[in-house]
Amino acid sequence: MAKTTDSHIQSLFRQAAKNLPAIDQLANNLFQRRLPLKHALRAYKDYLAYRPGSANAAFNYAFYLGKDAQFEAAISMYQRALKLGIDAPEEVHLNIANIYMDRLRNESKARMHLQKALDRNPDYAGAYFNLGNLEEQAGDRSAAALNFEQCLKIDSTNESALARLADTHKFVEDSDPLLAKLINAVKNGNNSDLQFALGKAYEQLGNFEAAWRHFSSGNAMDQRAFPPYRQDHTEDVFRQIMLQCDKEWVSRFEGSSHDPVFICGMFRTGSTLLEQVLAAHPSFAAGGESEFFPRLVAREFPAYPRGLDSMNSDKLRSWKKAHKEQLKKLLGKTTRLTDKRPDNFLYIGLIKAVLPSAKFIVTERDWRDVATSIYSTRLGASQNYATSLENIRHYIGLQTKLVDHWQSILGPDLERVRYEGLVSEPRDTVSAVLQGLGEAWDEDCLNFHKLKNTVQTASVWQVREPFHTKSIGRWKNYKSQFEDVFGS
Repeated sequence: MAKTTDSHIQSLFRQAAKNLPAIDQLANNLFQRRLPLKHALRAYKDYLAYRPGSANAAFNYAFYLGKDAQFEAAISMYQRALKLGIDAPEEVHLNIANIYMDRLRNESKARMHLQKALDRNPDYAGAYFNLGNLEEQAGDRSAAALNFEQCLKIDSTNESALARLADTHKFVEDSDPLLAKLINAVKNGNNSDLQFALGKAYEQLGNFEAAWRHFSSGNAMDQRAFPPYRQDHTEDVFRQIMLQCDKEWVSRFEGSSHDPVFICGMFRTGSTLLEQVLAAHPSFAAGGESEFFPRLVAREFPAYPRGLDSMNSDKLRSWKKAHKEQLKKLLGKTTRLTDKRPDNFLYIGLIKAVLPSAKFIVTERDWRDVATSIYSTRLGASQNYATSLENIRHYIGLQTKLVDHWQSILGPDLERVRYEGLVSEPRDTVSAVLQGLGEAWDEDCLNFHKLKNTVQTASVWQVREPFHTKSIGRWKNYKSQFEDVFGS
């Protein structure tokens, strides 16, 4: 698919109209290249009108509906595939469970479909793996470990399950059998998740030299697999955002809307912790990392920030309505929702245009602790700067300048919260945040760690603990590595 014009893509699908393998290949190509899926979805719909008994077409249609954020439609189509007698129905139940767990925040239905998968196939390792995810998100360390262990009993080669089991574990002795399993798996495998898991194990044991060695190995693997990070290109994107979304541009979109709170900033700066603190307050509910605005940008502004000037009042009203409907599905009540997707800091101008009453909190932290935490956490290809200390520092500098820009425009609608202040003086820090959001102090905010909600980020275990300052200055354990890159 050398050309990517809309008309060319439409023509290719028209030629493949009654050929399911060809439709599947074209759809996968669009998905891998992060291109709009509308023509793929239409092709599957038309094919099912032609072959209504095709379970495979229903399954693949459901898959891409889910990728297009049409979650209820995807579940309905997966159910159709089940009724049509698709092979390996346990996989269908697993995919439905994933939507309920990761997208619709309905843990009870996710658990129900995982159990249905096991009813179909009691030795289905994937169901145990996802039950482990579910228990981890709920903060039940022992239940998560049991499910990852069961997954490994069925499939001893499942390296991801081994890495996740290690994440649930607390390493206190070098003789720990799980440590030996990790070491052996790292020797015989090429999985960056295992490298990061082993690095964290060594850090718990106080062997910081070995920990950094494995963090570096994991990042080296990812650096080879991820798109290269280009400092000049990233600088240009940030510069274009600030030029496009200046004070005059943002001022065009005055008005009112519902009032969610967006918690954003660099990854690993305390955004999950702050969201949990606010979730303990009766006026807020934790929404986690919503994909609403990143999806909107991918669909409407693929060359973001170019194209923002094409927005009109009809589009803004439509997006505002869609966002409100999403909140209603998640909450079903009037509680204010927090959205803590860190990289929303890139879209603050767009968000403010769509939701003029929105508030923003940017979490910040000593850049060296941020860099250490990012370098020791596998973030994925979309954060391709994360595999190098030098690139992490570069990106943090650009992010800080962009936040300065937003603050100069938004004034009191944007607050900046230091992680160090949050954990060392939580009452004063949280009181100030609540005052800025127009809410009264509530003592339950200090008991956030007792919440029974789900958490779907790398901080899942940290936010189950009371406030502590143990993570301040973590970078000092790796001071020599920082000196190697940046000097003393």
